[in-house]
Amino acid sequence: MDWLDLLAVQGTLKSLLQHHSSKASILQHSAFFTVQLSHPYMTTGKP
Repeated sequence: MDWLDLLAVQGTLKSLLQHHSSKASILQHSAFFTVQLSHPYMTTGKP
């Protein structure tokens, strides 16, 4: 695959994501990742 193919794939993925995702689902996913990232710090008590 050359860079033109990569650009085409990226464009397709972006359009699919924008078409199927709503703001609510994006907020849910971002909140989930935030909890996952902060969870180890909460359990150890270290910053």
